[in-house]
Amino acid sequence: MAKTTFRADVSWSGESVRSVARIRNKEVIIDEPTSLGGTDQGPNPVELLLAALGGCLNILITTYAPLHQVEVRGVRIRVEGDLDPDGFMGKNPNVRPGFQEIRYHIQIDSPSSPENIRALIEHVERVCPVKDTLKGVPVVPVTQ
Repeated sequence: MAKTTFRADVSWSGESVRSVARIRNKEVIIDEPTSLGGTDQGPNPVELLLAALGGCLNILITTYAPLHQVEVRGVRIRVEGDLDPDGFMGKNPNVRPGFQEIRYHIQIDSPSSPENIRALIEHVERVCPVKDTLKGVPVVPVTQ
């Protein structure tokens, strides 16, 4: 399969720090809680990053379940990350601006064998593009 380029166009809404992302024919509101200067009209960027990881894992679990003979009745994924705002707010140059750690917990409701479920999760963790990206990929600014 050929390389595919995905795209999101993000613009400021003109209100506080609220942004609007246009992805294909969808709109996603990106904001901050009021405690961080926003209007709390949508998730913030780091929350969306966590949701992207959980969503990617979920999609892959339901996609690859038949391959591993796993009957899926339900999937729940909790994703959380530790971030110190002092880093991105410039209050402490010794604090990383991004997540210090991201954790996830997958719960699959299934009557299938624990071995098959374990194999499914291992497969998904190995091929998840969002998880792989979080390991580190160049982020390149392009000036026009």
